[in-house]
Amino acid sequence: MEIETDLDALSNSVQDAIEARKYDEAEKRCQRLLLEFPEVIDGHHRLAELREAQGRFQEAAEHYTKALTIIARTPKEFGRDTTEYITEQRDQALAKAKQ
Repeated sequence: MEIETDLDALSNSVQDAIEARKYDEAEKRCQRLLLEFPEVIDGHHRLAELREAQGRFQEAAEHYTKALTIIARTPKEFGRDTTEYITEQRDQALAKAKQ
């Protein structure tokens, strides 16, 4: 249970940093998520959100795709809603990248 709490706290701290426009801090926390929890989608999901906030939509789409790859490897851990949400986010990022 403690691991989930650490994961959730770190993941939420990325979102807080993005909202505060502290992108360097958010970047460091994303890298820590990826290092400490490589088989969880949070690192790629939060990094995608960071890239979107930075206007780097192609990179955001790539991280959403990496999150979908993790979901595909462990589908029992994720509901259909999560897959649909991440797919939608990826598609939106791709559309923005083409603009």
